[in-house]
Amino acid sequence: MEELIGFVTGNKNRQKLLALLGSKHQLTADKLAKNMHIARPSVDKIVEELLGKELIEHECDVYKLTELGEALERKVQSI
Repeated sequence: MEELIGFVTGNKNRQKLLALLGSKHQLTADKLAKNMHIARPSVDKIVEELLGKELIEHECDVYKLTELGEALERKVQSI
């Protein structure tokens, strides 16, 4: 878990994306980009990284936190 915390907190946009999904529960990549005020290709890169770490999942064009992602997001928020 510590390694994942470092992975997320080492990049403000990763941290922001997890927090957004934690509060909104599910969003499309376009909505993530709009809410984060960053370009869609940047969101796509972050999404790929988080999918690779099994922190988020993709279902019917929306992204949401996995159980691991939810636990990590709560831990990061408490730091």
